Amino acid sequence: MPQEELRPGSISVDGFTLFNDKGQDFDLKTFITQISIFEDIFSNNLYGVATITDNNNLVGSIPIIGREILNVNVHVPGFENSRIDRAFYVYSVQNRTATSGDRQQTYDLHFMSLEGIADNVTYLSKKYTGPTDKIAEDIFNEHLRMPKVWKKEYPFPSGMSTANSFLQPEWVKALPQENLTQLSVAGSRPFKSKVTWVVPMWTPFKAINWLANRSIDGSTDGPNVLFWESSQGFYLASMDTIFENQKDAQQRKMFFYGLDQAAIEKISSSKGMANKLAKGYEKVEEVELPAVNDMVKSQDFGHYASNMHVLDIVKKEYKEYVFDYASNFDTFKHLDGARPAFNANVVRNIYSYRSFRPKHTKLFNDWEDPKYEKWVTQRTSLMHDLSNLRVIITVPGFCNIEAGEAVNFYYPKMGEKGAENELKDLVDPYLSGSYVVVAARHMITESKYRMKLELVKESLASSLV
Repeated sequence: MPQEELRPGSISVDGFTLFNDKGQDFDLKTFITQISIFEDIFSNNLYGVATITDNNNLVGSIPIIGREILNVNVHVPGFENSRIDRAFYVYSVQNRTATSGDRQQTYDLHFMSLEGIADNVTYLSKKYTGPTDKIAEDIFNEHLRMPKVWKKEYPFPSGMSTANSFLQPEWVKALPQENLTQLSVAGSRPFKSKVTWVVPMWTPFKAINWLANRSIDGSTDGPNVLFWESSQGFYLASMDTIFENQKDAQQRKMFFYGLDQAAIEKISSSKGMANKLAKGYEKVEEVELPAVNDMVKSQDFGHYASNMHVLDIVKKEYKEYVFDYASNFDTFKHLDGARPAFNANVVRNIYSYRSFRPKHTKLFNDWEDPKYEKWVTQRTSLMHDLSNLRVIITVPGFCNIEAGEAVNFYYPKMGEKGAENELKDLVDPYLSGSYVVVAARHMITESKYRMKLELVKESLASSLV
């Protein structure tokens, strides 16, 4: 491999193959202008857009009309394990434009994970009883598992079906397990949350999101469980478990903005850390700061404090619960220490955000109390933490940086530096430190691979006051 291919930002497109419902496959690598793939801890599946420059009228002759399957296989040269290898469903062709008279045209292929398409045509009406993580896993395995990579010999899903899902016929279940996607559940099993529940004609994604919303992690008691797909797989995990599993800062990737090599080495040596990123990949090209603590929004949406009313319509019992986040902050797991990323003395009122929850005791013989007091108000505050202090960085692409990963980011301290250039004089103590990647956009062209990473800081290493 030529040495120049190992430079940060390089990419190898190993496969970009389109399959149609006639059993034909087409290699589109030479027609790609740009590929963008999006992942987010608040999104249940991957989405993407590929811009195609077409001088062979493939869109008309194949034809490409938004019902094809696409294999995308890319990796970072020199790092074989830094790879995205995934099957997608092309659901739309947009922005078709002639660029050279009748000789050439461009268009965008919009695609999503096969599981996203399966979800869109699958509806559940079934009773489930048990721990929420077990039910979520059962729903995923029964209705959503699809081939990670598509093969030409697979029967193409098409036509009308009277089954509850036409994208997961029996032949899919017969494939080797390693060829199918799976749901990774992080944390102690089983979760402490249990339900007895009839799914009211919801899609699998909606049902799993409902379960995640009321899940309590078995090891951390965290009521902040999310269900998402990254470029590396599907996850059901509490943020508490993510923070606990990745609390060792020496085992993370590190990013630096506006700092010279001497400052980078000083930071690394002072922390006793070795960057898990290869040299050159740690340099941040651009930084955006779209949100840094909107106090009014936090007050309005129950981030700081909230109030909940619960009515048992069978027993005719009414209870009120209050929650003050600042007073309970250290009962949950955090990446950067037990100090909130807001001033603990901020003005707040429990009645500025109210919620109402009914429950129906013994609706089923095996009825499980939803225990709203264990998760509703707490989850409201914890979820708001994941949008309160955000930084968006643009960096050289590295495929296995994924949503849900903890990283370190260092931002320079503005103004004059001290004569000794001590660490406290080099970096901003508020914006620097531990972050979790909540979203990533992979931007791939023929010659360059960049990523936009959306980072969130939910706690601070030192107090604001």
